[in-house]
Amino acid sequence: MDWNASSQDKVFVRYSRLGGGSDPGAPVLPVQFNRGANNDFWSMGANWNRIFGSSVVNDLLIGYSDGSTYGDYLDPNGLGKLNTRLGVPGDQALRGLVNIRWGNDLTQIGNAETGTNNANRVFQISERLTWLRGRHTLKFGGSWNHYASDSIYPGNNGANGFISYANFNFTGSSFSDFLLDQVSLKGRGMPDSEWTHIQHRVAFYAADDFKVRDNLTLNLGMRWAYTSPFVEKNDRQANFDLTNAAHLLANQNGNSRALYDPYYKGWEPRLGFAYRKGDRWVVRGGYGITQLMEGTGANLRLPLNPPFFFESEVAYDRTSGPGTITTGFEGLRALDRPSGQVRAWDPGVRPQFTQQGNFFVEYLLGNRSSVNVGYVGSVSTHLITPIDGNQPLAGTGDPSTWLPVQQRRPLYQFNPALASISTTASRGRATYNALQSTFKRRLSGGLDVVANYTFSKALSNNRGYFGTGPVAGDGAYPRDSNNIDLNYGPAWFDARHLFSMAGSYDLPFGRQRQFGSGWNRAVDAVAGGWSLSFAGIARTGFPITVTDSAGRSLRASRSPEHPDRIGSGKVDKPTVGRWIDRDAFQSPALGQLGNSGVGILRMAGYWNVDLAVRKQFATTGRQYLLFTAEMFNALNHVNLGPPQANIQSTVFGTITSSVGDPRIVQFVVKYYF
Repeated sequence: MDWNASSQDKVFVRYSRLGGGSDPGAPVLPVQFNRGANNDFWSMGANWNRIFGSSVVNDLLIGYSDGSTYGDYLDPNGLGKLNTRLGVPGDQALRGLVNIRWGNDLTQIGNAETGTNNANRVFQISERLTWLRGRHTLKFGGSWNHYASDSIYPGNNGANGFISYANFNFTGSSFSDFLLDQVSLKGRGMPDSEWTHIQHRVAFYAADDFKVRDNLTLNLGMRWAYTSPFVEKNDRQANFDLTNAAHLLANQNGNSRALYDPYYKGWEPRLGFAYRKGDRWVVRGGYGITQLMEGTGANLRLPLNPPFFFESEVAYDRTSGPGTITTGFEGLRALDRPSGQVRAWDPGVRPQFTQQGNFFVEYLLGNRSSVNVGYVGSVSTHLITPIDGNQPLAGTGDPSTWLPVQQRRPLYQFNPALASISTTASRGRATYNALQSTFKRRLSGGLDVVANYTFSKALSNNRGYFGTGPVAGDGAYPRDSNNIDLNYGPAWFDARHLFSMAGSYDLPFGRQRQFGSGWNRAVDAVAGGWSLSFAGIARTGFPITVTDSAGRSLRASRSPEHPDRIGSGKVDKPTVGRWIDRDAFQSPALGQLGNSGVGILRMAGYWNVDLAVRKQFATTGRQYLLFTAEMFNALNHVNLGPPQANIQSTVFGTITSSVGDPRIVQFVVKYYF
């Protein structure tokens, strides 16, 4: 609703709601259980715009949103609780089957039941004042956001748990390990963990767009932002002290409610300029700092710690001998004891810090076209990084005589039941450097075109908690949590060359066009007034990280381990069946981390062309019919997916998937009246 209260005041109010759900249908295998969901989202907001004289404008915005997602694993075949019926003993919290994992080559069965039910509420107030004063455009403002998130989450191990034959291969094949019942990892969580996280974000800023001269403008600004640490509504969370294996309870024994330190140094300066030389040259540049407290998965949050949440996990390797599915979860500690997995947040966790800069030169070619060339760069530090705070250490002497993996964990002396500790720290870093160029031709003679080319390099030691493992190869955790820079290399999105082009062309045939201006209406309706449009993209391939699931390091790594690289790994004329030189990699010596790095090889490049044809048919008066034929992937080009990068896989180095859709053609008819 819009309301013009006066010549100086404008108010609008809005309300929206969206509900729905999803039914994934019956699974391919009866022993898989797909998850359905019910969603409910609504929001409301109000804005008041007030004009004070001829030079001051104020905007006040108030908003609230509420969104919830609740779901459950469906059992369309009515199988119920299957564990004991299929020979897996022990209690079972929910219907379904324990998740049994075999690695990348095979389809896993069952479900660990890791689904999250949540409701998120956000309240926002934003204030902005703009003041025109001479050559200055001054802007002042601020915002306050209140976040509350209710979650019901059983942990990544799931309420029904999992049994894995893929984390470490005793025989060299995960399926062979399954046939011999040689388990490498077991885990199980709680079915009814419920908690509410609360957080505030506040920011203030001041900026000045200063027109120094008619051809020179400076942009100056400063912003300060603060993100409060997460607190649990009823203080139902605990941190974990990695020095003495002690649980720190929120708001008890002198501990803060958040259990990690606030960060108040969120200063974000801005500096930019634009300089015009004559009628054809423009030079622009800028520098700024941004900082943001990144999110993580629910599995890393502190409410998922004893005494409020219990989760168990146990790893097996050559030093301990394999586990077995026939004992179910008997090898795990009871879920009412602080054992297995716990979570820890470094007390010094802080927002990520990114410095960004750019410099561009633009030149006008004639009256219709321009070229823009420049540099863009960024340096990021203090990126959120998940690490294992209790990663087993290397033993001494002959690896075949090392102590069992659990006894080599640093905190074993304090609590022998503790397994891996999912730790959140601010240790990640990344850089991005790029040459970017753009050519633009504004509409002239029926043709307009925009073309972009980027030559770039992106490096990081952390792909992000929600990164793209299937492409990059590595997991969210570093392979060695004591030296995360072993994971430094090309970022998962690093495409060295990227070109895109889009445009449209009005064919010069028909009435009011170059040819056929005298056509009658019937001829023009068939042959005149057609337009073409196109969009294309081409890039070089994303990085590939070669991995090794043999588990030779004997350190229970939370991320895929790497092999030794004894050759380049590149193939002179790669094919779908041989994209990687298999002879260039081998498993490292027992007890060693492989020397093969991150992103050492590349996927196939990607390109795609979309086309569209349009025709407008005049009817009566100002009414008309618009016909459009659209072709996505018009050339029906197959873009290859990543090859299998695990050297233990029987199809290592082979591409078995494609990226993107085949050609899709659709026709659209719209009538305008």
